[in-house]
Order: sequence, then C-alpha cells, then structure tokens
Amino acid sequence: MNKKHIGKLLLLMLLLCVLCIGLSGCIVSPDVQNAPTDNNTWKRYTAIPEGPTATIEITTPTPDPSIQSWTAPTDQMGNLYTPTIGIATPVPDFNGTPAPTGDGTATLVPTATSTLLKRGSQGEAVKNVQAALKRLGYFEGKTDGDFGEYTENAVKEFQRQNGLTPDGVVGQATLNKLSSSTAKTAKPTATPTPRVTPKPTKTPTPKPTATPKPTHTPNVSNTYLSHGVSGNNVTKMQNRLIDLGYLYGKASGKVCDITEEAIIAFQKRNGLYDDGIAGPDTLEKMYSSSAKKANSAVGIIGVTLSVGNEGAGVKLLQNRLKSYGFLKGTVDGVYGAATEEAVKEFQKANGLKADGKAGHDTLQKLFAGTVTSSAQSKATATPKPTAKPTATPKKTSGNNKTTATPNAYIRVTPAPDGSYVTLERGHMGSEVTKLQRALKNAGYFKGEVDGYYGEDTEEAVKKFQKAKGLVQDGKAGFATQRYLYEGNFPNGS
Repeated sequence: MNKKHIGKLLLLMLLLCVLCIGLSGCIVSPDVQNAPTDNNTWKRYTAIPEGPTATIEITTPTPDPSIQSWTAPTDQMGNLYTPTIGIATPVPDFNGTPAPTGDGTATLVPTATSTLLKRGSQGEAVKNVQAALKRLGYFEGKTDGDFGEYTENAVKEFQRQNGLTPDGVVGQATLNKLSSSTAKTAKPTATPTPRVTPKPTKTPTPKPTATPKPTHTPNVSNTYLSHGVSGNNVTKMQNRLIDLGYLYGKASGKVCDITEEAIIAFQKRNGLYDDGIAGPDTLEKMYSSSAKKANSAVGIIGVTLSVGNEGAGVKLLQNRLKSYGFLKGTVDGVYGAATEEAVKEFQKANGLKADGKAGHDTLQKLFAGTVTSSAQSKATATPKPTAKPTATPKKTSGNNKTTATPNAYIRVTPAPDGSYVTLERGHMGSEVTKLQRALKNAGYFKGEVDGYYGEDTEEAVKKFQKAKGLVQDGKAGFATQRYLYEGNFPNGS
C-alpha cells in the first residue's frame, strides 16, 4: 500500500473517531431522581440503540423479613397489574330471626345450632311444651320436663289434630302452633262400655285395652263419691273403673256395694287410703295416665247374665260360684245349664229368688255380701227342733263374719256432714274397715281387716278404751273414734 492510500485511511479513521465523540454527546443520561434508593428494589437499564446486541438486566429484590409490606405486582416492563374485585357474598346469620306466628306474636326461629325436642329430651323447654299440651287437653300427666312416651303420644295427637306431620318431634312449626290462638283443643275420648245381651245368643268378649288412656278429668276438687251416692259423676267413675278392669258390665250411676269394693281395690292397688270413698285424691289418680290397672275385676254391675251369654263376665261369675262350692263344672265362660243350676243353688242358699239368672240382687250378694256357701247351706238345711235363735250370730274361728244367718251384718255408710258414726258389733262397711285398720296400726287389733264388726273388733275396741280411760262398752262412738283418729280427748266426752 502506498503512502497516499495510508494517509486516506488514517484520515477516515480520524473522522470516524470525531463522529463517534460527537454522537456520544447526544446520549441522555438516565433520570435517576425518582429511582428507588433501596437496594432491595429492582433497576432498569435502557438498551443502547443500534448496538450490536441489546442486553436487559433485571435484578430481583431480596425480601427483608423485618419489613412487612405489600408491593403491587408488575410485569417485566414495569406496568402494574389491575386486580379484579368481585362482589362480596354476605355470611349467613345463624343467630335466628323472629318469625310471625298465627296469633300475631313473634316466635324465634331455630338457629343452625338449635336442638329439636323429642323423646329423651329433658329440661325447662320440655316442661313448657307439656304445660301447653295440658292446657289444650292433650296431656294429663305431670309437667316434669321429661320427654317420655306419654309426652310423645300427646305431641303426635296434637300434630294430627292441627294438620301437622304426626312424628312426635317438637320443631318450630309445632311450637308456633302450640302458642297460636288457632290451636285446636283435644277431642273428648269416648269410653266404650261392653254390652251384655240377655238374649240366648253368643256375645263377643270385649277386648281389654293394653294401656287405658286417661279420660277427661272432671272437676273433682270437692267431690266425694261414697256408698249410696248417684249421678253423672258416679257414671263417669264406674266407666273408668270398667276401663281399668276393676269392674265388669255397664255403669249404673249409683255407688252400690260392688262399686264400693272396686273403689277399695283401686285405692289399694294405687297406694291410696282405702276407705271406699272416691274423694279428690282418688278421683284425680283414677283419671290420670298413671292409674294402675286391676289384676282382676272385683264384681259385675249394671247387667243381668243368663243362659246363652259368654265372655269375661260369665267367667268371673263362674269363678265366684266355684269358690263357694256351687259350680262343679269347668270355668269356660259359657252360661250353660250347669252355670244356671249353680246360680239357682246359690240363690236358694242365700234367700234369693231362684230363677237361675244373675241379676242385680244375685250379683250384689255374690260379690259384696255375706255369702252362705254350699257346704254351710247343706249343714244348716235341717235345723234341730231344739235349736234356739240367738240375737248375735256366732262367728267362725279367725273370722268376724257370721256363717249361721245370712244378712246378719248391717252396712253403715259415712255421715254426709263428715261427722263420726257410732259403730258396734253387727255393722259392716268402709267405716268399719277404717276403724279396724286404725286399731291394728295402734296394736290393739290382731284379726283380719275385713270390714265386719265382729267379736274380735269389739274386743279390740274395749282394749283401746281401757288404755285411754274411756267407757269400755266395745262401741266405737264419737269419743273413741276421735281419740283413735285425732289423738286427743274431746271436751265433754
């Protein structure tokens, strides 16, 4: 290469250097006034135009655990992301809100954590439900706060009568209806009475209910049903005793000897004072759901049994006749020729019309009177000519009852005004039973409490009178009874 060419090349390179210096003065320095000073933030570098390669360096900040902050996310070019915020869904309120009821009052709707009342539940809420059911006539038991079988049945009946699902569970719908003025009251329960027809046709045996339902309780606050009393209250009581199995037949509406015996049997079975008088305590228990059923009926009332009848009533009659030795055949519940003959023999031995039909007089004598048995009637059928009647019949060993003369005892009933009735030898009834029991509890009477004022009872009264300084006449008069029952000596006695 000649010197001329070398000179041109050097001149060209010089021009290029000048040009490069001039172009470098046009490059603007980056504006760092607003650049972050924190070493933990990123830095951006602008690529040099028209360079052989453009390099972009991005530094990732190192998080400082001591600083808790949030920085909006950006893309690589520094553009901020715009978050999309949706519509917030409100959280359900589980505290419950008042809901209107049928009578305009507000009742709290159960919350998500509420518990329904059902069998096995206990507490004040159950007691309130029982009280409401009782007010409407569905519940006759005790409001004890214990959700048992009887409460469940009452709830089901209420739901059935008021158009609700009868599941026995007290939910909000049932609670609302219970507190509503439109709630229907319980319908009265009719008490069925078994029919006994006198016609010589077979009659079906009434089936006893497994658990008799309590009947509508009448007002018994000042009611005393004793021997001889009659009326609607007696009819209701007899129907209830029939329902519970203490009597068989139909209600007569009058407290007869057999009804009195049924009252005593009920009182004994249910732990009450067994005086034969159906007072407020006895009646309240009798009409309740906790009344205990009888093991067997004590007698038959309100019907006449004759040939052709069948069933439990006939079987009860046959058992009684057999116990006194009049029926020799089997107890089959069928009123046939053998039963009719046994009834005739019983009627003859006890001074009744021997027609072979078991009517009122025959049933009263057989179940509640002083009975002359078959053996006794045969022994006294032919009295000796020298035998003299005695004013006071002799008693058999260990028994106050007479066996020599039928109807030897007079039934004594309580005084209507509640005063004491003088009792003496030859009397019978609930007042005598009460006297014997009191004497036995005091340790003066050792015999059987059978309601018959015989020699043993008279001797016990004398012992008591002697111990208390009273006149020893063996008669339980006003002074003797008051001292025995009340423990004090009346003035002027």
